[in-house]
Amino acid sequence: MEEVNKIILELKEKGYVLSIPRIAIIKYLVSNRTHHTAESIYKAISKEYPTISVATVYNTLKVLTNEGFVNQLFIEGERVFYDSTPCEHSHFICRICGKIKDIKDKPAKKASVDDNKIEKIYLYFYGICRECIEKKETKKQNKKI
Repeated sequence: MEEVNKIILELKEKGYVLSIPRIAIIKYLVSNRTHHTAESIYKAISKEYPTISVATVYNTLKVLTNEGFVNQLFIEGERVFYDSTPCEHSHFICRICGKIKDIKDKPAKKASVDDNKIEKIYLYFYGICRECIEKKETKKQNKKI
């Protein structure tokens, strides 16, 4: 709850109006540190707040992204995920099930490349997750029997 209060205080200090649905979105993101789509956030929050709109979710995510509390992940073309883990980190994406996992190692930092200032680095690793590999192995073993 301390982190939620910190985010709320910082946003209020910057002049943002924080409605009950916006606070609910912040609480949800802080307590569910996975990779969400705006639609999945809306679906989870609308159970408790049936009057919340999809537009409120998108607008709140835009504010949280602009203020650095949430990172946008552009994976698989136009699909956007929101990551509420505040530190910079890389991601592993399973090409079979689509699951996104955080990689705790920090990406290499450079101050600039060809005299261009670097502000953020996003690194995505694509492959097959352990769970999908195990499913594949189980199917192979079942076929042999």
